[in-house]
Amino acid sequence: MPKNTIYQLLGNVERDIRQSYTGGAVDVFIPSNRRNIISLINSNIRALFTKLFSYDVNSLYPFIMANRPMPVGKPIAFEGDITKIDPQAFGYFYCKITSPDNIKHPLLQRKIKTSEGIRTIAGLGSWEGWIYSEEMYNAIKYGYTFEIIKGYEFERGYIFKEYIEKMYALRMEYPKGSPMNLIAKLLMNSLYGKFGMRLETTNVDIFDSNNEMELELFNTILDNYGESVQNWIKLDNFYITVRKNFILYSHNESEDFYFGIDVNIAIAAAVTSGSRIWMSLFKNGNKFIKDCPKFNLYYSDTDNVVIDKALPSYMVGNALGQVKLEYIIKKAVFLSPKVYALLTTDKELIIKCKGRRE
Repeated sequence: MPKNTIYQLLGNVERDIRQSYTGGAVDVFIPSNRRNIISLINSNIRALFTKLFSYDVNSLYPFIMANRPMPVGKPIAFEGDITKIDPQAFGYFYCKITSPDNIKHPLLQRKIKTSEGIRTIAGLGSWEGWIYSEEMYNAIKYGYTFEIIKGYEFERGYIFKEYIEKMYALRMEYPKGSPMNLIAKLLMNSLYGKFGMRLETTNVDIFDSNNEMELELFNTILDNYGESVQNWIKLDNFYITVRKNFILYSHNESEDFYFGIDVNIAIAAAVTSGSRIWMSLFKNGNKFIKDCPKFNLYYSDTDNVVIDKALPSYMVGNALGQVKLEYIIKKAVFLSPKVYALLTTDKELIIKCKGRRE
């Protein structure tokens, strides 16, 4: 990494920015491509279906890491609307957010409490929350409005470009299914998640109650680290404890930098946010896609869309960020996110049910 780029975020800064951290959007918009008309051929009644096109973005997260600026350096806290001073301020903002009333496919996600736990939704209305500045600027183009209350400003840095491009070139040297292809893919795709790790880990310790030294150590942990002990049980002659273990950091006074494990929630959130920005091109028509026919969106995943028109040829290819045509679909039914069945024009039947595929 370039020197002084990844600053270790601690305390309120880390907790605030983590509130903006959500993943990809998976939604069903039109549950089937069966049309509401029928055809009468040779006295046989047949249903008609709209041809669909399923596209995947090539290495979406690595593409964002290589081609979009990342928040680097030490964050600077501010109060009020920073865009009145710097119209292109870069960082994470706490805002009052209001969606347009007529947007067909809402873009901005937020976490809400339900009777079944925390859920992530993209809905309409007004709310307050943390958002990445680039996602805010993108949403403004679609009619969202923002009242910035406070936030953290960062410097911009392209810190992953060389790494991602090298890994992607390596991946392209080998066919799909090759170990080298898979390793290069994993080294790219799993990198961003490293930066999103939580700062606390879990320690599991086992003590032999027949050993006086270990028994004394067990009692010491209960006395000195009692608040961090989440649970403990006795199993035969052994005590088993489960306790939180917070990451230790060192501080470089001359550079005023904290060092520890490479965790930085601002980077992880910027990657997932940038990916949602890229996918927003497919969410609400095609007014931002050059020479693209108007299409209807049937289904979307983190890096996939199913639409009823073919995309322009310049968008299709093997380069990072381009799309590849996965299937031309004859019949489709989308029951819910990650639950669907497809019959392709090649007569291949694809059934997916929350991770299980046949």
